[in-house]
Amino acid sequence: MRKNLLNWNWMGAAAGILFLLTTAGCSSLKDNSDQTIQELANHMITHVGGTVDGKVFPVPVKAMDGISIRVEGREVFFYVYNPKLKKQKHKLDQIRKSKKLYINGIAFQAAVNGCFVMIEHETNIKKKELLAAFEKF
Repeated sequence: MRKNLLNWNWMGAAAGILFLLTTAGCSSLKDNSDQTIQELANHMITHVGGTVDGKVFPVPVKAMDGISIRVEGREVFFYVYNPKLKKQKHKLDQIRKSKKLYINGIAFQAAVNGCFVMIEHETNIKKKELLAAFEKF
């Protein structure tokens, strides 16, 4: 009887640890791929202020689409990647790991939320508000 009880305790502990590891890994990779870049821009303007500056050419950063908004007189850029495409998922993983996005060899501090990347927020007066709103999207 005692031996059987220990096996169940061990299995319960192992299942609990596996559950914690699984959920911790998933929470850092938010799936917001059903959202559009325009929805992100609208969300940011609603929460931080500013105006849409326009579309951004996404090819230099190997993204699907890009947009910029003007907050406190400075541009903040957003890009969306498609994690279902192998090359874009790889690029997004690189940005997430290094926290940098390179454009023509120039490194920009990058924030990643799901499949979206934000750059040029570091020097903005509303940096904290930008990061908070971006993370909530």
